Amino acid sequence: MTAGQFSRRSVLKALGLTTGAIAVGAPLAACSGNSAGGGGGGNASWLTWDTNSGTPLYTVAENWAKQAGKTLDIQSVPGDDYDTKLRTVLSSGAAPTAIRINDDYVKGYYAEGSLLDLKPYLDKDGIKAEDYFPVAFNFPKQEDGAHAAWPIMTNPGVIYCNTDAFAEAGVELPPKDWAASGWTWDDFLDAAKKLTKPNGERYGALVFPDTSLETVWPVNNGGDGIYSKDATRFTLAEAQGAEAVQWVADLALVHKVHPDFATVTAGRQTPNWALSQLGTGKVAMLLSLTSGIPYLRSNAKVKWDIFPPPMKAARKTVNTMTVLAIPKDSKDPDTAWDFLKYCAGADASKLLAESRGFMPVAKSSSALFVPDDKGPANLALVTQALDNAVNENFSRYIERARTIYRPVLDDVWSGKQTAAAALGSVKQKVEDVLAGKG
Repeated sequence: MTAGQFSRRSVLKALGLTTGAIAVGAPLAACSGNSAGGGGGGNASWLTWDTNSGTPLYTVAENWAKQAGKTLDIQSVPGDDYDTKLRTVLSSGAAPTAIRINDDYVKGYYAEGSLLDLKPYLDKDGIKAEDYFPVAFNFPKQEDGAHAAWPIMTNPGVIYCNTDAFAEAGVELPPKDWAASGWTWDDFLDAAKKLTKPNGERYGALVFPDTSLETVWPVNNGGDGIYSKDATRFTLAEAQGAEAVQWVADLALVHKVHPDFATVTAGRQTPNWALSQLGTGKVAMLLSLTSGIPYLRSNAKVKWDIFPPPMKAARKTVNTMTVLAIPKDSKDPDTAWDFLKYCAGADASKLLAESRGFMPVAKSSSALFVPDDKGPANLALVTQALDNAVNENFSRYIERARTIYRPVLDDVWSGKQTAAAALGSVKQKVEDVLAGKG
């Protein structure tokens, strides 16, 4: 996998998972309710990726199994292999009770008929939209009114700053709130230049290979992001998108305030490399998701905090989520829904919020994000980020589209092609795929 194909999932591994079963309590028969697939006895299975024993999500699953009197078989698959395994399992006729699903692919899986509509469960249990962050609650809604999945945690993008470096260089820190003006792209670049030290001792910024840049910078340049809102156009290749991508590439190519492509490519082979660059003082500013907070709380050697992204036409950020779903062929959807609902409930939210990196989807979870002596001091920014976050404009064909445009981004980062030329060369191919022709 090239640096241009670097996935947000690598930082989500902080949630973890190992193969095995959680067997707790005396197994109880599943309630029948309005189950579409029949009862599953006292056993339930959950297909997920990289959730290790002792991590927050694993503990939530363990707690659910205990209170439900279930034996929960956690079927773990390494992240890089997960989507292939998921497709195989869903087509095998032996679907798990519940699954974790890449938020990017919910639309596609639902369109294929692989996911159960959860709206009847939401209606039956009186789930109210106003109790949840809109960017999460509205995300799984489909054109036909279905609720195809259930997010349990949100993970917005922020700018991490090495505050020690700012103090040393005499550079003013960005605003701590989501200001309507100021802290512009020009301000970001100016700060990056002042924060950079020669001979690679310290770079002012590290933006790629985090793929969230494909949404954050184009949207803040006034565009739609990677795709148009109706997911028919490859807007990353249009003027506002290509200009934003080129601006990011030029941080390294022109301004020399960013590690070069070869350095990033080599570095990303090491888990948490980008976060470690910030935490060890090799980088002064880092674009990353809030899922990086737990790593920095445990490993950073410098003082750091989180701030909003710089603005141009807008100040927005990307939101990604930990998303669970029920396969259409689940043998026990009632039990699956009980598990999903628990994972977004009060007990689970309290546990998940302890990491400080993942905001549970209920608005009440904001009260759980209280700063402590480990940082970040500006933890309240996470709620502001969610209020100003956008989800990627997804197509059911996004998996295929990415295999076409992500490789050419490597030519942009390395300076072999301009963003306009590289992205323009695949624009029609991507749009053919979005139209279902690829």
